[in-house]
Amino acid sequence: MTNQTETFSGSKHFRLNHVANGVFAAISVPGTGSLGNAAIIDLGDSTLVVDTFLTIEAAEDLQAAAIELTGKPVSYVINTHWHSDHTSGNQVFAPEAQIISTSVTREIMATFGTERLARQLANPEPIVKAMDELDEKIQQETDDKLKKEMQWENASDREYMNILPKLEYTLPTITFDGQMTIHGSDRTVQLITYGGGHTQSDAFVYLPEEKIAITGDLVLSKHHPVMMYANPDAWLDILERVEGLGVETIIPGHGEVCGVKELHEVRSYINDIVALVTEAVQNKKSIDELAVPEAYVDWYFTTYFKPNVKKVYDSIAESAASTPL
Repeated sequence: MTNQTETFSGSKHFRLNHVANGVFAAISVPGTGSLGNAAIIDLGDSTLVVDTFLTIEAAEDLQAAAIELTGKPVSYVINTHWHSDHTSGNQVFAPEAQIISTSVTREIMATFGTERLARQLANPEPIVKAMDELDEKIQQETDDKLKKEMQWENASDREYMNILPKLEYTLPTITFDGQMTIHGSDRTVQLITYGGGHTQSDAFVYLPEEKIAITGDLVLSKHHPVMMYANPDAWLDILERVEGLGVETIIPGHGEVCGVKELHEVRSYINDIVALVTEAVQNKKSIDELAVPEAYVDWYFTTYFKPNVKKVYDSIAESAASTPL
């Protein structure tokens, strides 16, 4: 059978990966307007897209790929969480597609997300200034890997700023809590949330017949997990429950299509960061001295390591302050 991905003319924003019959991963190309991964699922009588990238242009290419691969318009869009690299392309699919998220994710998008976009549109100068400052840091950076990552980060930010004047923040139209099932003529997909781990609320899409999970940023492949809004203990619990479903193939939020091994690696990363910070606190060491553990030196998103350490430190400090003597 001809590989269906060969029928799509291509996009600078992502590479298509044929995961199973009628299931495609759109793997982000670094430094473009995608930033995160997305997925396309042919349900038979309808098409579902999981996450919608950082920019309008990337989302338009995703929509074109979905129509080319399935022969149908997109009927459903799932936002796994509220971060902009998974939601900014929503406007491309609305109103024809129903956009679905958890109730909490929609609430965050309707408040914090909407207000943030309004601030960015009213005063884009702070973002432009930050990009210019990062350009200066890039010129001075001597670590080739880190320099490349910083270049990718700034390129993605510039792609976002280019589309900012045209961005219409588009909220989910359907919300769920716990689980929701979509029955297509050829396959059934489950939308599941076990609460918040990576963010205040994370959902993933599970294909029970194929044992495929599209996890959003609950699982990343060879990328530092982003812990800015994380609850580490809850995240570990969620990963255990995802594994308990019998998942075999994972389309992660960032990185290549992977499996349970990478889920275990994310779990190890979270445990290792917590252990590192806990030890530093107990020994009264500065967390600024903590270096990336050897196991994660080759991973991408290196710039998130120090913010991750700070997040865990703040969580430990907050817990200690609230514990009665």
